[in-house]
Amino acid sequence: MVSKHWEAELATLKGNNAKLTAALLESTANGKQWKQQLSAYQEEAERLHKRVMTELECASGQANAVHTHKIELNQTIQEQESMLKKKEEKFEKICVNTRELQAQRDYLIQKLKEVEIRIKDLEGQLSDLEQHLEKSQNEQEAIHNNLKTLLEILDGKIFELEELRDTMAKLIECS
Repeated sequence: MVSKHWEAELATLKGNNAKLTAALLESTANGKQWKQQLSAYQEEAERLHKRVMTELECASGQANAVHTHKIELNQTIQEQESMLKKKEEKFEKICVNTRELQAQRDYLIQKLKEVEIRIKDLEGQLSDLEQHLEKSQNEQEAIHNNLKTLLEILDGKIFELEELRDTMAKLIECS
């Protein structure tokens, strides 16, 4: 009866480990995708910056208005680049968290193998694993929340880049 209880607990732990592994893989894939998106945004900001600079130099006849507008656009571009840099830093933090989760997952796998070998010592080991699993789940939830926040911020940045593009398009039309 006790053995069946521990076997059920072991099966539950294996299921939780599989879920953690799937979440870790999904987190890693999402991180790579966000890094690619950040790189694309950075390239677009660079391209827009060069384009604005070229167009502003061509329209040097309207010096005062263009100069003021150029300063504003440069400031906006610098702000966008700063935001992109912050996003990259957040992404790096997510990568660190992913590596930590990988290490924790490996630790859980090792503990599960030990539990299968030493069923007599299962009570003490199971207590330790439950505490570690709870910690891992809390960390996974925190990472999930961080990823959700990052996605919301990225959506905001996309919107801001679209506004910047529209503003530049209007500038071109006015020129």
